[in-house]
Amino acid sequence: MHRCRGFIVGLVVAACLALAVVAPATAGEPDPPDGAVAVDPVAVAGSGQGIAPRAPAWVRAGVARIHNGAIENGGPGPSAERTLQRSGRVAWIGCKDVWAFRGYDHVLGYNLFRYYQQVSWCSNGFSIYSWSRFRWGELNWPGWSFDGHVDSFLGGSATAKRAWTQGAFHACYFGWCDYKAPWVNIEVNVGGGWSANTGG
Repeated sequence: MHRCRGFIVGLVVAACLALAVVAPATAGEPDPPDGAVAVDPVAVAGSGQGIAPRAPAWVRAGVARIHNGAIENGGPGPSAERTLQRSGRVAWIGCKDVWAFRGYDHVLGYNLFRYYQQVSWCSNGFSIYSWSRFRWGELNWPGWSFDGHVDSFLGGSATAKRAWTQGAFHACYFGWCDYKAPWVNIEVNVGGGWSANTGG
């Protein structure tokens, strides 16, 4: 009887663990038709203006540098920083910041991880004279690891810029592994407009 009870308790514990660590459902399924309610809560994404919620301190410091006049071309780094902006630019509009993320929630609703991109750009009304992007992974559940950035694109013209990035995450439980490669795309323009989309 004691062995049987121990076996049943072991099965219940194993089942609970399996449910708690099951990876999210695969992404990439088509959006539901207009008016339909999506029942799959697993794939999550969001975007907004300002600095991303819970952004690391180094991201906040980088955005502050852009706002304080550092001119960069696409991203931080020794080769990207050019010079300080001149005071008294004609028709200077200012600087703007936007962010977007792609993440995954467990089927029970808690977040596993998120992949963020933050873009800051400055416009004088005629051209984007400074822009920079920051990207990072946020881990919110044990077992998931951020494997780094695996792809990137930075480009555009004097009046419109595009920043695209892709990251890699994985989790392994009891010899079974799951891999995810979310991507985030942000496009900005000289007039302050922007758009963001995500996938993966």
